[in-house]
Amino acid sequence: MIRWIQQRKWLPEFLLAATVFLVLGGLDLLSQGTIAMLGSLAIAASLLFVRRFSYLTSALVLTASAIQVSFSLLPIFGSFGIPLVAFVVGAFSAKPWREINYVVAVLGGLGFAANLSFNPTLDLAVYGGSIELQSSGRVVIFLTLVTLSVSLVTLMWILGQLLITRLIHVGTEFDRLVFEERQLALSIELAEQSKRFEIARDINENVVQKLSSVITNAEGGLYVAKSNPEAGVRALDKILVSAKSAHSELRRLFDMINRGTAASSTLPTLEDLESLATTMRETGLDVAVSNFGSRFSLDESAELAIYRIIYEALQNVKQHNPLGTKATVEILWLESGLQVMIKDNGVEVVRRATLGSNGLPLPYDADQDLDSLLEKVSGPGLTAMRERAESFGGSLEVQRVVGIGFTVSAMFPMASITKDPEPLF
Repeated sequence: MIRWIQQRKWLPEFLLAATVFLVLGGLDLLSQGTIAMLGSLAIAASLLFVRRFSYLTSALVLTASAIQVSFSLLPIFGSFGIPLVAFVVGAFSAKPWREINYVVAVLGGLGFAANLSFNPTLDLAVYGGSIELQSSGRVVIFLTLVTLSVSLVTLMWILGQLLITRLIHVGTEFDRLVFEERQLALSIELAEQSKRFEIARDINENVVQKLSSVITNAEGGLYVAKSNPEAGVRALDKILVSAKSAHSELRRLFDMINRGTAASSTLPTLEDLESLATTMRETGLDVAVSNFGSRFSLDESAELAIYRIIYEALQNVKQHNPLGTKATVEILWLESGLQVMIKDNGVEVVRRATLGSNGLPLPYDADQDLDSLLEKVSGPGLTAMRERAESFGGSLEVQRVVGIGFTVSAMFPMASITKDPEPLF
């Protein structure tokens, strides 16, 4: 409600002022006539200018009090709108008019107390008769009403300030949910950026090695060219190939950073997958690695990316599944390229551990089968794996197999992952 009020200019004030005037002004019109209704109109109109032209709020509240005193009216029903004015002022008026209008509202409350206590036409009716109030009695009533009116106006003003303070600095439950959602989105984005930097680090390591090859070929070519110019030309060809490869890696690095570590002596290769599987088995994840087809030479950068994809996939399996889960890594060496599949049975392990009333594992139904076809699995780790595959012209898909687990499948075309010719030197 408060946010709705803040987002609109005059509509909330108009609705509130109209309601106050129709209710309190109508009562004054019926009880004391047109003059009393004008006093209620002044108080209702003061609500129109609380957020803008706050000085008019003060002027109209004072005008309403002057109308009561000038025409010796009985206390008008519109005076009950003064605490409401104080509340709205505390919530929406800007400094210094928030404090000024508070003082004016207190003065309006004092005018109401004085008019009720010292109005000569006001007596107390008791059992059909009347008791004329004496001066001492009127003073007691005045002091009592002053205490009540000032307390009520102050309380409403403070409540207004507390309301707006809570909205701005604490927020509603909806605001907190929105904030938590934004924090989650930022956390995911940060995690994805972290994964991108890991990819950039890997590419940087490969670039350093390629540049080392360029330097080595250049030094060898310079030495050989002195005695054999043809060998120098061949060395230049190899230098050009290595330089183009390094340039390609630098371009990939630039693209990755826009969506600091030292180079290692050796990069992990697919030959290291058995060691990785052994490490995973020691941590409780049963991993098996299989190769199918005729192997061919891979570019170092591509091989590193494939290794990282497998590593990240196994890390996800270990993180999100219970002990006893099995994972298989299948590498298919095809004529058109390379396919890597990482499968796990984590869902099956959980399902078997959850028994139904008949003592058997819970079955899965057609709805779950449909959900698995429509489900889009996402996360920072999967995003990083997909970006690694796409950087070499490949693709990556993740699919939940109903009742079994998840399958990560990465495809790489032959042209983007084959190894460059070996340098002569």
